[in-house]
Amino acid sequence: MRIIILITLFLQALIASEWRIQNDPYYKHKVSQFSMLKDISSAKIMMLGDSITDEGEWSELWQEVVQNRGISGDTTSGVLDRLNIVGPNIKEVYIMIGVNDIMRGAKFEVVFDNYKKIVEFFQKLGIKINIQSTLYIGESRKKDFNIEVEKLNISLKEFAKQNSINFIDLNPILAPNKVLKSEFTKDDLHLNGDAYKLWIDELKNNRK
Repeated sequence: MRIIILITLFLQALIASEWRIQNDPYYKHKVSQFSMLKDISSAKIMMLGDSITDEGEWSELWQEVVQNRGISGDTTSGVLDRLNIVGPNIKEVYIMIGVNDIMRGAKFEVVFDNYKKIVEFFQKLGIKINIQSTLYIGESRKKDFNIEVEKLNISLKEFAKQNSINFIDLNPILAPNKVLKSEFTKDDLHLNGDAYKLWIDELKNNRK
């Protein structure tokens, strides 16, 4: 009986200590700053995502004031928990999220379900939504992740089509063979300046 109790307590401890981006200090600090800035910024464009978004110098890339709402390490669950700090002037959002979910073992169905909830939030606000494809991972880190990334993107593209939402597929540019090209990254996940240049060119061309 004592062994059963100990096992139960151990399992409860594991569940209680389950990793969540919402418990990360960087996430908390960024959300605190976003909350403080929410009603101040005059930006009309929001870039929403994880570290790939977080690392972009979006105001300079767009050549206008842009809300960078990327958080390194973020997941679809983390995004859902911080949607209440969207600025009142935002007219358009560009979303890229999901790779961290997948790299931590989530199946695309779970990621896709959360993604739809994120989209629904912006739909209710009347904000124009742009779904950007989740980028494939590079050669040294792809493992089985890119299989789930592909499934997620197929679902997102079909969902966008069914709901008249703009879908921007960046993978033909940055990962044409379903693997992030080595010329655009130093760690097979994050992007260098050349990649951001191609990314912003695609976004601007898409608006014309």
